[in-house]
Amino acid sequence: MITLDVVMPRLDGFATLERLRADPDTVDIPVVLVTARAQVADRERGDALGVDAYLTKPFEPAHLVEVVGALARTGP
Repeated sequence: MITLDVVMPRLDGFATLERLRADPDTVDIPVVLVTARAQVADRERGDALGVDAYLTKPFEPAHLVEVVGALARTGP
């Protein structure tokens, strides 16, 4: 499981996700984007790149735990 913020220095979360999905060694690792970027276009971009979950800030920590737990149970 990998959690990424969309806004990160040097390599943003979308670019990181794209690289993870392009690499056979990491293609099946679940990825959760956690970000303040809540625009429809941002969510659509995440979906197009293969994100497993998209959480917008602010969020309840318990919700992140639920999402991570659900993804861990379903597996790659």
